[in-house]
Amino acid sequence: MGRTAPTYRQALEERMKRWDAFARLLTTPEERAAFETVRTGARRYAAQATYVGSPDLLESILLSVLTDLAVRVRAEASARAAPR
Repeated sequence: MGRTAPTYRQALEERMKRWDAFARLLTTPEERAAFETVRTGARRYAAQATYVGSPDLLESILLSVLTDLAVRVRAEASARAAPR
């Protein structure tokens, strides 16, 4: 029997494809790099989002992105605060 519902990873990648039009409209390299950071963050916590099994895909994506960005901000702040 085949699956009747896509996996989280499949649903995430489908959503990412829909975001391609937005990505093409970004004009600077900095904007494109920032957007790729967001996409990476969404993918980084796919296992956790799959395990939780929330019916709201966007909620899982946002939690993943925000967690990834928070980790990056803390790491950058720690690196700046470290004595040289």
